[in-house]
Amino acid sequence: MAAKILIADDEEVFLRPTSLFLQKHGYLCDCVRSAEEAAAALDKGPYDLLIVDINMPGNTNLEFLRNRLAPSSFLPVIVVTGYPTFHTAVESLRLSVVDYRIKPLDLPNFLETVQSAIGKARVVRVMREAREGFGTWLDQVSQMETALLSTDAGGAAKTGSSGNLDWYLNEAIRRFANLSMSLMNTVQTLKQGLPEGKTDVCSLMNCSRLAFYENLVRETVEVLIKTKNSFKSKELAEIRKKLESALKNKA
Repeated sequence: MAAKILIADDEEVFLRPTSLFLQKHGYLCDCVRSAEEAAAALDKGPYDLLIVDINMPGNTNLEFLRNRLAPSSFLPVIVVTGYPTFHTAVESLRLSVVDYRIKPLDLPNFLETVQSAIGKARVVRVMREAREGFGTWLDQVSQMETALLSTDAGGAAKTGSSGNLDWYLNEAIRRFANLSMSLMNTVQTLKQGLPEGKTDVCSLMNCSRLAFYENLVRETVEVLIKTKNSFKSKELAEIRKKLESALKNKA
């Protein structure tokens, strides 16, 4: 799916050529001419990148970015200006802006910045979703553990209609394997969407979390192999094969 970019600038001589250039390279671009229009566009739907001019109406001193963007925002921002100052450059850095560019732009070089910014933001989103997913899995395992430890008046474990001990263990492994498979598929999709020559997601992010998640997937495969005789499930066997295939083809 093509990345979506919002360009906010009141100069038509910059707005139109820049949007056409980015569209030529496969991006979807919306153009606005003030901070008010930019805010309205951001409220309507998600964007992968915001390119914003400093001296447009409503953002003469970066106040739009200061008031609009939360520290936890996944929206990367590139600031452009024809009137660079030390103050705006420092303030842009403080606001964690991806880049500070002076007009007129070197478009080929600018394109690399756009590609890198969008790629990093997408990986951050994947890492956040993966962290939340593993948190949910741990909650589910905790709930199953509580159910197993619950006893009735006679001292027997309450397995209910869901099954016995084997079922709980099988279900915990199955859910974790599905989650790991989902993460691996997402990472592979991200790799396919990166610019040519930038197929290493971890290098792009300069991250350590990706290696951590890869190790989790490997550990999942090992558990599935060790327990294949205890839990004879075609579904688990199929998940194990997919995880092994994903690990082999990760490069």
